[in-house]
Amino acid sequence: MKSYFVAVCIALAVSTVCFSQSPSEEDLYKELAKGDIKALATVLKTPDQYSALVLYVSAGIAFKENKLEDSAFLFYAGQLRARYDQKCFPPKGTGGNNPFLAYAALSQDLGSTINPAVMAEPKTFAKALERLEKWHPKAAKEYTPGYEFKERLSEKDAHEAARPNRTEFLSRMGDLSKLLNDAEYFAAFRVVKAYNRTRGDKRPSSEEHEKAKETMKRIENDKGLKGVFSK
Repeated sequence: MKSYFVAVCIALAVSTVCFSQSPSEEDLYKELAKGDIKALATVLKTPDQYSALVLYVSAGIAFKENKLEDSAFLFYAGQLRARYDQKCFPPKGTGGNNPFLAYAALSQDLGSTINPAVMAEPKTFAKALERLEKWHPKAAKEYTPGYEFKERLSEKDAHEAARPNRTEFLSRMGDLSKLLNDAEYFAAFRVVKAYNRTRGDKRPSSEEHEKAKETMKRIENDKGLKGVFSK
C-alpha cells in the first residue's frame, strides 16, 4: 500500500504540465522518482534549499520507508515552501496552468495519508513540528521554483509576505500537537477517529462518539487551544 501511495504521488507530480524541475534539482528529482533512499538523505541534509515538489515527493518516500517523523516534517515544509514560493516567484500560469492548483492536489493526496498517521503518534507529531519551526526556506540566486514566474522578490520581501501564513500554520498545528499530547484528549480523539473510520462491531457507539466529542471540545475550551472542533 505504501509503495502504491508513493507511486501515485510521483505520477501526479510528473504528469502535471505546469511543473518542470529546475536545472539544479533535475538529477536529484530523477533519483527521487525512483524512490532512491540516498536522494532522500540528500534532501534531509539541507531541506531549506529545495522546491515544494522535491519536498513533497521526499515526504512520500520517507513515509514508504517508515520514517514518519521525516515524512511529516518534509510534508509540512513542502506546504510552507509552496506558500513562500508563491510570494517570492509569482507564477505566470493561470487557470489550469497555475502550478499551485497542482500543489494543492498533491498536498491533499499526501495529507490524507500522512496526517492521520502522524497524528496517531503525538510525540512524533510534536518532534516533526519542532523541526519545522526551525526550518526556513532559502532562495539562493541559482534557485528556481520549478515553474515559470513573472518576477523574483528578494528573500527578505518574500519572508515578510509569507510570514502571516507561516505564523498561523505553526500556531494551529502547535495547538493541535499540544492537545494530542494530552492523554484525555488523545483518548477521546481516538474514539472519534474510530467512529469515523470503522464499521461493524469494533465501531464505537453513537453515545461514546458524542461523549468523546464533548470531551475534546471541553479540553480545547479549557486550554484555550485550537483543535479538531475549533472554528
